[in-house]
Amino acid sequence: METTAGSGQPHGVAFGASGNFSPDAVAASLARGDGGFGRAQETYYDHPILRKAHWRWEIVGYFFVGGASAGSAALASFASQSDDPGDRRLVRNARYTALIGSALSGALLVKDLGRPERFLNMLRIVKLKSPMSVGVYALSSFSTVAGIEAVRQARADGVVPVDPFGWIPPALIAPVKAISTALMASYTGVLISATAIPVWYRGRRHIPAIFVLSGVAAGAALQNVLLALTGPPTATSRKLEIVETVAALAEAALLLHYERAAGEAGNALFAGPRGSKLKTWTLGVGTALPLLLSLPSLVRPGAHNKPHRVRTLLTAACALAGGYVLREAMVYAGRDSADDPRAYLRHPE
Repeated sequence: METTAGSGQPHGVAFGASGNFSPDAVAASLARGDGGFGRAQETYYDHPILRKAHWRWEIVGYFFVGGASAGSAALASFASQSDDPGDRRLVRNARYTALIGSALSGALLVKDLGRPERFLNMLRIVKLKSPMSVGVYALSSFSTVAGIEAVRQARADGVVPVDPFGWIPPALIAPVKAISTALMASYTGVLISATAIPVWYRGRRHIPAIFVLSGVAAGAALQNVLLALTGPPTATSRKLEIVETVAALAEAALLLHYERAAGEAGNALFAGPRGSKLKTWTLGVGTALPLLLSLPSLVRPGAHNKPHRVRTLLTAACALAGGYVLREAMVYAGRDSADDPRAYLRHPE
């Protein structure tokens, strides 16, 4: 245990004995280990300066599901330009996935906010300089377009008798879909980067791109799972594996550069048990292992005429797990970084 210089007393206990805090308050804070004034404190510089986010698993899930939904919608847009039967299955699955994902994202966000009216209140005003305000409209527009696309797909599949949105020209939907998908994929990364939380602030040039790449990798992995579960393997699975591999490698490279650039401010994310979990699951299980499993088909395309379903499912599951751990680590690292006043006082303005 660290001690107050020269006193031989544990931090907090000696400081409380000086009369600045009651011994009971210091003991309670030490017992909680909540980063309060009793934690290894010698001066007032040890007081937490920033208010940490209250975010829990709902926001972790929101970040992950929103990214995978945006990645699926982007894949559907690109695949819709192809006449390959496998690609048409991808388009169908991805459109339905985008709708389900946007609905689930909204539910998770409302769950975190506590009451639905709080979400509606954020729609009353538009602040273009506020990532949160832009994000609310990004989610709303993305959900609307995903709903229209899903209904049109259901009409093409014969599930519904009419398309109530048939009067809307595709040329009007396309730009809205492109913009809302791009915002949905990136705004969560911008949201946490535009703060004074040291570990997020030092990653302001990395986190948005990392979230976009992670969303694309998760979307490709999710669609590969659906293709493997809903029909025989096709060449589309191999295309998705390539997309997933390229996105995951780029994400890993950015993550490593982020660690180097963040320095000590990045300890909340890259050091200790959280750092070990991030590197094990996101870089190891989520990136390296899928690459090793996909390597034979990537270097010898002819051997992949009949993709192996079990290998495809295992590869995709690893990528999805790595993507979730990335979001989880990023959210909880921000909370710990906000609790560390020395990290804030250390980082340059």
